[in-house]
Amino acid sequence: MDESSSESNQGVASVARPSLEDTITNILPSYSMFTSTIRINATVPESEDNDDDNPPPDYADSISSISSSTFVERLSLRGRDSADTRASHDENLTTSLNDNLIVVDENTGTWQETILDNIHRLPNLTFESQKISQAIKVEIQFTKDICEVGVKPEHIDPSMFEYKQDDFLNGYIKIQNTSDEPIPFEMFYLSFEGNFIIANRLDKSDKHPIKIRKFLEMFDFSGSWNQGHIHRLVTDYDNPYVCPYMFDPLDGSYLSFGEKRIIFPNKVYKRYFTFRIPNNLLDSECNGHNLSKHVRLPPTLGISRWELGHFPEREHNRIKDFSMVDTSISYGVTARFIGRKSTLEDVERVNTTFTIDKRLVNSKGDEYVILKELTNYIRVIKTSIIPADNERSIRLLQNRLMYDNLINRIKEKIEMGQQMVKSIENKELDAASIDIGQSLSEIELAKCKQSYKENFLSKVKNNVENYEVYLPLIKRSLTGSKNIGTLKLSSLKQEYCIGYIPPVRFREQSIEEITPSWKFDIPLDLTFSFPIGSSVSLPVIKQVSAELVVLTIRSPRLPIPIEFDHDLIYNKQADKNLGYYDEDSFQNNITIPFQRLSTELYGLSKILGVDNFKLEKQLVEDISSICELVEKKINLSIPDMKVNKGRFNSKSVKWDVKESTAMASMTIGVNLESLVVKEGNQTLSKSYDRFTLVPDFQSCFMSRLYHIKLTLTLSNNDRLRIKVPIRIQKLS
Repeated sequence: MDESSSESNQGVASVARPSLEDTITNILPSYSMFTSTIRINATVPESEDNDDDNPPPDYADSISSISSSTFVERLSLRGRDSADTRASHDENLTTSLNDNLIVVDENTGTWQETILDNIHRLPNLTFESQKISQAIKVEIQFTKDICEVGVKPEHIDPSMFEYKQDDFLNGYIKIQNTSDEPIPFEMFYLSFEGNFIIANRLDKSDKHPIKIRKFLEMFDFSGSWNQGHIHRLVTDYDNPYVCPYMFDPLDGSYLSFGEKRIIFPNKVYKRYFTFRIPNNLLDSECNGHNLSKHVRLPPTLGISRWELGHFPEREHNRIKDFSMVDTSISYGVTARFIGRKSTLEDVERVNTTFTIDKRLVNSKGDEYVILKELTNYIRVIKTSIIPADNERSIRLLQNRLMYDNLINRIKEKIEMGQQMVKSIENKELDAASIDIGQSLSEIELAKCKQSYKENFLSKVKNNVENYEVYLPLIKRSLTGSKNIGTLKLSSLKQEYCIGYIPPVRFREQSIEEITPSWKFDIPLDLTFSFPIGSSVSLPVIKQVSAELVVLTIRSPRLPIPIEFDHDLIYNKQADKNLGYYDEDSFQNNITIPFQRLSTELYGLSKILGVDNFKLEKQLVEDISSICELVEKKINLSIPDMKVNKGRFNSKSVKWDVKESTAMASMTIGVNLESLVVKEGNQTLSKSYDRFTLVPDFQSCFMSRLYHIKLTLTLSNNDRLRIKVPIRIQKLS
């Protein structure tokens, strides 16, 4: 039977109101407990007149798996389906001979789990012209405090708040069937979800995403439909098989659906919810690579078509955060009804021909559909974790080791493949199957760890203290070109930290303590090296400019296998980066080199055959992920920039000339309050009032990084560029 969680009116009358932690018995039971107990004997009724009560859960048959897969993954080098899912047990799912169907065996204890993991594949009647779906009115209300039966709540508008980890989300759902017919359903659940979504860029009206990754999923078991009563408050009724409250005396709404899973007409149902935003994601979200930054809560970024579908008016209040147009990271409280097509067609013919992905059916071929859903979205920005200097140095070294290890593994496989080809051509080796996969991977991983242990202290102590870029200076004439020396530009190797400032409508307190961090100085050193005895012709700097670069990285299919940092990406191609366009980019320094290595591996596999030249699946996916990375780069000009505390003048650069070197220094003062999207479009309003720079983050499928690019233009129009990292952090 269904349950209704509430608190007695007598408890409300107490003088001292208990804290939220003291009031709630359990906010988030583990997902493992949920699948092991509540769902264990939940089965789809074979006929509508099956009124037999289900027996209580059998805890002896509990399943310890935390999650299950959405399909039996094929061991091919092709990408996964449009939505990434968790790995799991094959016995929980049977796939039909038709690749367009996923058959869910309702006689197993985890059929509901399979449906939830494949929720993005279900036909969604919410946005379709189906009277049966339109007849169900769902309303999600947020309240200041935890809801109690018979107590008038204080409502709040969640779209006016910016939440962080450990914040509570309280409220209730109201459901009403406005038709004259009872509407059956199979599942109803309340959840707090975090989703990474890529929309169909070719069709702006298509609400079905081409990629969805649900990185956070928390269920309120007391608010969802269950077989038994689950305690929500410390004063809840103790018997799990008795519904203690059927009505809320405040408004007469029903607190229970009843055991038949039917939404009756002319009734208003109410379900309470309470969630607590977690500090981090589950470690299993980055199982394949175990990267610590990938299990931190990413910030809300962009806006999904699902959100605009529910709340079209939010298009006018869209936050300018420089996200990719078709990509979003969102959080929200979701109420969702799932039904079977055959039972719904007893009320109205259901059209599911619009589905373009795999369908989920039970063993009888009956298709599952989303009968109705509503998500009330909230904005989440996690308070930043501020690492100590030593911790940051360790992280930079770890990132470098992992990156080098991946490169070395690929190069060794290429070298081994080339040796195999050469041996076959010389008839020294027949094309026998040679596995250079997992064993080599494990060896390389051991090498990486050993290298890290042996060289850690020395590498940290002897770490390069400056970012450095070099530019050969060429004197061009009609008779030819002559190298007259090398110009080095360097800057102190450090991160410049600025405080995160939320959009205007989310500011609950003064930002006066944060704004000073948006103004800072960057020291630069110039060193010109020339041959001893040669006539000195010092470089002439005619212009200095500064930009804040917003870099967004997205993986369309596969998890990103490494954590990127500024040192891995930038200040690599100064000698080839003389012109107007900046060649020192993520694409040129990361993506294209991996694409070249991938092409070499692919060529060898074509020559030797995949049966002879074996590569482990994880390595292939890691390479593919980096090769397919998409970047969006926004350059924000900094008009309010000073050189040595004043306007730049080439004559103000004072060179200290010695026997074979000349040195100069300057200090670049930047004011990020003056940021503009296009150079010359200066405005009196502050940049943080016009757009929002979310804290930098990295996740399995999306990352945001910042840096300041300083460009020195010489008299011959050659350009010398140096980039310094910026970290945007939310302090409280």
